[in-house]
Amino acid sequence: MKTGVFMNRRLFCFLFIFFLSISFTTIGKVLDRVVGVVDGEVITLSDLDEALSGYGKTTAQEGENPVEREMKLSQTRKEILEKLIEEKLLQKVSFRAGIKVKDEEVEKTIERLKRGGRMTDAQMEKELISQGFTLEGYRHFLKVQIIKNRIVEYFIKPSISIDEGKIREYYHRHIRQYQRPPNVRVSHILIRISNPAVPEELEIAKEKMEKVFKRLQEGTNFEEVALQYSEDPSARSGGDLGFFKKGEMIPALEEVVFAMEVGEVSGVIRSSRGLHLLKVTEREEGEPIAYGEIKERVEEDYYRAELERLYAKWLQDIRNRSNVEVKF
Repeated sequence: MKTGVFMNRRLFCFLFIFFLSISFTTIGKVLDRVVGVVDGEVITLSDLDEALSGYGKTTAQEGENPVEREMKLSQTRKEILEKLIEEKLLQKVSFRAGIKVKDEEVEKTIERLKRGGRMTDAQMEKELISQGFTLEGYRHFLKVQIIKNRIVEYFIKPSISIDEGKIREYYHRHIRQYQRPPNVRVSHILIRISNPAVPEELEIAKEKMEKVFKRLQEGTNFEEVALQYSEDPSARSGGDLGFFKKGEMIPALEEVVFAMEVGEVSGVIRSSRGLHLLKVTEREEGEPIAYGEIKERVEEDYYRAELERLYAKWLQDIRNRSNVEVKF
């Protein structure tokens, strides 16, 4: 009799603990906000936060304004929600099409990336962290991208036709991206200082530059002042340095020069070489590169743009045929 009572008590305790655990689990799920549904498959707010490292997203940085931090996190979550919806749609299509990606393929891809970048495991992980990924999150990201690439190969690429007329039309619509870079012709006056410069040397250089300014204010032309004061070999030609494209000058000088008008003289700019005074004497605006010269590049750009356009359309069609709800 006592044994039966003892057994009943044990059973009662077990059932109590069991149902209690179910209750807490259920409560947890109820409290976790549903932000999206894809064909009955729920996406919760915690799913978004767990997925951050799988898409190179990080939470807001320390020291940010709390309101800005919350706004930034909200926007990030919306972006991740769209990614998760896309991911679930891709998974459903890949399942029906028999497209599978094994973990070994993902690992081989990571190994290729490490070899290509000549990185150790530790360097790879550090690089991923700098981009907002964890290693596990990046594995997931790669797996989704491989699935996406195979779907594009199977469903999208066969529908793209390379038509000469369409490629030329694309070239003319995007003519601005097929222009030669602008050139500027620059003259300068240089007062040299060593790097690093001692205070006395810098003071002497500033005094010399004041004399340069005074001569220019008096109306002496730039070329004559350069010939007299510049400590650069270009002084013999009135400071003329010739034409430059972007990327060919010292960055500190280039930023100023390409924002100047023809005939304009800059303020004093300091570089590792010394103190500079710059003048833009000519400007050649960029002109379109002939189609025949860059046909292959235009074809590649057109093909890539068509892939993106058709994939976006295909994904939207799949989404329209699915039961997708966004509740964020």
